[in-house]
Order: sequence, then structure tokens, then C-alpha cells
Amino acid sequence: MRLARSAAALLLLALTQCGSELQPYETVPPALTKAEQQAAKSGAASETRVAVCYNVLTTTAAAVRAIAAASCGADLVPHPIGRDLSLANCPLLLPARATFACRKS
Repeated sequence: MRLARSAAALLLLALTQCGSELQPYETVPPALTKAEQQAAKSGAASETRVAVCYNVLTTTAAAVRAIAAASCGADLVPHPIGRDLSLANCPLLLPARATFACRKS
């Protein structure tokens, strides 16, 4: 029992040290759908898209939106268009990816 408590305490201590490692960051947005590709080919104005990897347990929605806003630029506002969980685009401790379309406010 004492060994289990010690192991749990060490695990908790290790996770608290990972705080700076769990910061959200910009990543590659998902590929365009067929409809979006067709719209882009037909000359329709395409929106800039940005994506953010984050941890759903440690990151607030405001922090994710702030990163998206910084990525969009000063004159554009990020609008959420999708969210997924995948280790193909984001690492194990930040498995969630939010995708935003940058649009004029």
C-alpha cells in the first residue's frame, strides 16, 4: 500500500512538471474536403484556415482561441469549423485539434 501511494505521488509530481510541455500550439489544418476543393477551383474566395493542438483537460477554450486569433492576424477573426482527436497530427499529451476559419469580422 505504501509503494502504491509513493508511486501515485511520484506520478502526480511528474505530471505537474509537465505544465509547460502541455501548452497548445498551431499545427497543420485538416485537408480540404472535395466540396471545398471544387469551390477553390471555381474561383470562390478561399478562407485561411488554422488549427491548434491542445489538451482538453488542461487548456481553456480562450487559450485555444487566442492562439487561433494570433495565427489569423489582426484584421481577421477565427471562427471554429471543426474539432478532432488524432495522434496523426498532434502528440499524445495534446491529442485534440481545433480548426478555425479566419474571416473578416
